[in-house]
Amino acid sequence: MMLSRVAERVYWMSRYLERTENVARLLNVHTSLLMDLPGDMEINWYTLIKLFNADELFREHYGKEASEENIMRFLIADKRNPGSLASLFLSVRENVRTSLDLLPDATWEQVNQTHIIMNNSLSSISSRHSRQNLLRTLLKQCQTIRGIIDGHMSRDNTYRFMQVGKYLERADMTSRILEMGSLLLSKSRSNNLRKYEGILWTNLLQALSARQMYQQRVRSRVKGSDVLPFLMMDGDFPRSLYYTIKATGHYLNQLPEPEIPLVMQQRLIEYLEEQDIPSLLPEGQVHTLMDHLQGELGMLHADIATTWFYPDRDEQQQSQAQAQG
Repeated sequence: MMLSRVAERVYWMSRYLERTENVARLLNVHTSLLMDLPGDMEINWYTLIKLFNADELFREHYGKEASEENIMRFLIADKRNPGSLASLFLSVRENVRTSLDLLPDATWEQVNQTHIIMNNSLSSISSRHSRQNLLRTLLKQCQTIRGIIDGHMSRDNTYRFMQVGKYLERADMTSRILEMGSLLLSKSRSNNLRKYEGILWTNLLQALSARQMYQQRVRSRVKGSDVLPFLMMDGDFPRSLYYTIKATGHYLNQLPEPEIPLVMQQRLIEYLEEQDIPSLLPEGQVHTLMDHLQGELGMLHADIATTWFYPDRDEQQQSQAQAQG
């Protein structure tokens, strides 16, 4: 069995890498979306701050100046925000640096190159064009790093901890995207929002790289009553909630003594299977469900940390506090 501190590093490296890719894609898609919408909509730049539960921290540093520039700087470049892309990728780099003997040699080269590209680009993110270029580059670099890992690593416990981190992080992001989608389902949504629902649901799919696979599976126009079950329960799409939580269990089961985390993972699967998805469409139901799932995913993380990272200590006190954001 690998050392607990080593297991924790590669688990968090994988979570941070997945989170970086997901946030970069979301910011890119959200920017494109807002360019297609009128200004007086429930969905705006500040929607991103609420999505990441960062209201308090944003207001602490930026007050009530919720401009596009301030929000993008906070989410991309501000290292006072542990959920900014600059902070997240710095954590990827640090966890890779301290795990070089476990990872393919090319991993560090790609991570370091990405770190340099990002640092050289942060000063120009007030330009929307430059910002979008950075986000697209970051997406490609994260995918390249993941490709190196998937193509060159032995399927040992190091790899399994990384897969657990990846799929747990992916489940969390999908739940947050669907929570944002609850605005689109609300009975109290404005007539303006109703007029643009097709565009909004399409962009929500794009935020999870899901549009093409959705169209292949559903074969009809994009609408919430089809998007929601696809992103919640599709067993073949690797970013659906059901798939990501199933995959988390698959890799947990290959680790030593996984019984406690597996109980929580199975509880999440059963909870999803119990949902009557059409009944979630009324106002408030999707938000409530996703909020509950995020709490349960946090508990699954705590079980993982207690089982393998800090088996003899209180996880609450000893964790790196890296689950924030």
